[in-house]
Amino acid sequence: MLDGFPKTVSLVDGAVLTLRAMTRDDENDVSRFFGSLPSETIRFLRSDVTNRKVIAGWMRELNYEKTLPIITEHGGRIVAGSSLHRQTFGWGRHLGEVRVVIDPSFQGRGLGKLLLEEISRIGAGRGLRKLVAKVVSTQGAVLTAFDKSGFVRVATLEKYVKDAGNHYADIAIMVKNLVPGTSTST
Repeated sequence: MLDGFPKTVSLVDGAVLTLRAMTRDDENDVSRFFGSLPSETIRFLRSDVTNRKVIAGWMRELNYEKTLPIITEHGGRIVAGSSLHRQTFGWGRHLGEVRVVIDPSFQGRGLGKLLLEEISRIGAGRGLRKLVAKVVSTQGAVLTAFDKSGFVRVATLEKYVKDAGNHYADIAIMVKNLVPGTSTST
């Protein structure tokens, strides 16, 4: 399915996690993961992850060439989801977009940086030249994880997103250059 997966990794605090590609069989666990997250964590996500129909749609449309969802498990439960989105044709085929959501109990433990480095390795191996992320500017710890993983803020879009309560937020556009076909980035 995906070379090198599933993969066992350890955080600096000794927690042992498993990274693997999401499959259609994960629908209930993915729904449970997103349903367990506090509203502040899912506030600015692009999809209504509390809606089972949204999760079911993801499962029906799984296509690892366009979207590679990686789930992170600890003790048999999902504690993070990350994904690499890419166009397979057109002007953006050299770009990948990165998304990461982490259970609050695993935030601040180096998991975000680890996932971003893993997605960078996969993206470079698939010939991508750049990774792009859109991060809500008030999420300082998230911005720091992207910074530590080699992403650079290239723009800020003011009052660009709006949550369900009609509150606006700025978005930081973060970019990381990759060396295609390798496991390293610049």
